[in-house]
Amino acid sequence: ACPVARLQQCRVLRFSMQAFRMLLLSCALAVAAAFTAPAGQAIMCPSVPRQAAVSMTAATKPMRTNERRRAYNKMYKSEMKTMIKKVETSVATGDYAMAVPALSRAFSIIDKNVKRNIVHKNTAARKKSQLTLKVKALEPAP
Repeated sequence: ACPVARLQQCRVLRFSMQAFRMLLLSCALAVAAAFTAPAGQAIMCPSVPRQAAVSMTAATKPMRTNERRRAYNKMYKSEMKTMIKKVETSVATGDYAMAVPALSRAFSIIDKNVKRNIVHKNTAARKKSQLTLKVKALEPAP
């Protein structure tokens, strides 16, 4: 075909493409404006009440249970250490008559702490053995 006719078709096509782009852009802006609030006004949905921020109680539960368990374990560990110290002080003073009942009480507390999973059974056996050896060294000869 004629190059002049082709040039005129290209100009018409270029103009229609620019017009199409402008039309598309104006439609996009109109749609965006429909979804935004007018200037100076906030969007409020009266049908849906606002709720406070979600408090994550599930996330803090392990921390709370650890705190309770720590206090529980601390109480019984402290009792065990106190009884072990009583046995050791009675051994240090050389009082066999005081050391034997204190040793019996310490054994009872140590065994209960093993049952509660506060002290490992091997640690408990080692502590009991050490205390027994100390008290047996005080035992008077028959």
